[in-house]
Amino acid sequence: MFKSRLLKNIVICIMFVFIFSGSSMMSYADEVREKEPNDTMETAELIMANHDSAAQAVSGKHEDENVVYGDTSKTDTDWYKVYLTAGTQYVICNGDSYRFDVYDSNGNFITGQVYKKAPLGSTAHPFTATTDGMYYVKITGIMSSSTSYILLVGDPVYTVASCKVNLTTVTMANNRNGLSTFNISTENVLPDGAIVYMMAVRNVRNLDVTNISVRNLSSNNTVNLDKYSWNKSGLVNLNMPLKSNWSITYEYKKDVSFTPSIELYYAYPVVSTYVQDDIEITP
Repeated sequence: MFKSRLLKNIVICIMFVFIFSGSSMMSYADEVREKEPNDTMETAELIMANHDSAAQAVSGKHEDENVVYGDTSKTDTDWYKVYLTAGTQYVICNGDSYRFDVYDSNGNFITGQVYKKAPLGSTAHPFTATTDGMYYVKITGIMSSSTSYILLVGDPVYTVASCKVNLTTVTMANNRNGLSTFNISTENVLPDGAIVYMMAVRNVRNLDVTNISVRNLSSNNTVNLDKYSWNKSGLVNLNMPLKSNWSITYEYKKDVSFTPSIELYYAYPVVSTYVQDDIEITP
């Protein structure tokens, strides 16, 4: 199996442990355990805004995630206050089902709903912070008995996934390079905001070409793939958008035809729920 697939699986495993195991996440994020009394807006517990990035998702070390663990019930409300900048922010929910409500510093209601426990991973609920300042989040259980919850407020969390793009046949002859182009900028199955951190071209034999380079037209970055394995990792800092126009150049070595594909591994912000992984696309 290609080494990037293994790395991707390792990253996913680390994130799974991070989300669901409090004892293992101390080295990856700031963890806050609910402290009573926090039953009113006046006694709201101060927490830090969540921050995450594509690079942190790839490394598996979410140093800037700020995670709150607590317990609640129908008769137990927990209040938190957090400083947020103006713009789109998220209440990121995990754990057992619960209700959240968001208020501004004047106690004006902004948004609220019941989060229903997801089978895997967090669910992000967007809202608009109209100004920089303190915002309040109230957590209320939906069960009479005590249940556990996980809460993040601020930026969305990032996770990793991949897609395979099937390309048309390339015919190389007369000492001329081959070219593949594809546009996945409007593919609805792919998440917005995704950044490519690894790639691999498939179905090109080692001795058919002398070099393969991949260009991302949105960022104007060109990546030369490692010879003969035709893959490249360590690309996250290039900030190449997944949803973009792409081109692949195959440098001539001999007259040959092949039907290539490219695997793109990416990190993306979970702005609602997780998207399907290992997507196959034929533009």
